[in-house]
Amino acid sequence: MPNFIARIELQSASQKDYQKLEEEMKTSFKDVKKANARRQTPATPVEFNCNGNYTLLEVTDAALKAARKTGRRYSFTVIKERKISMH
Repeated sequence: MPNFIARIELQSASQKDYQKLEEEMKTSFKDVKKANARRQTPATPVEFNCNGNYTLLEVTDAALKAARKTGRRYSFTVIKERKISMH
């Protein structure tokens, strides 16, 4: 099962904007967890861990939609974790 990390930064955002972002991400994924629960400032990007049978495109699309719904300018990165087996 693939694991993804979505890192999203909202520009000129408040804590309320980031709460909206988290709510939107949770509507897209049943198993999404906020990776950095203790952010120092509202300008600090937030990371979400998405686990499940999703594609990179699905996770990217969800991050894009969630960020847009905040009404703020945004930037984001989605990373697909890859397991490396050492033999």
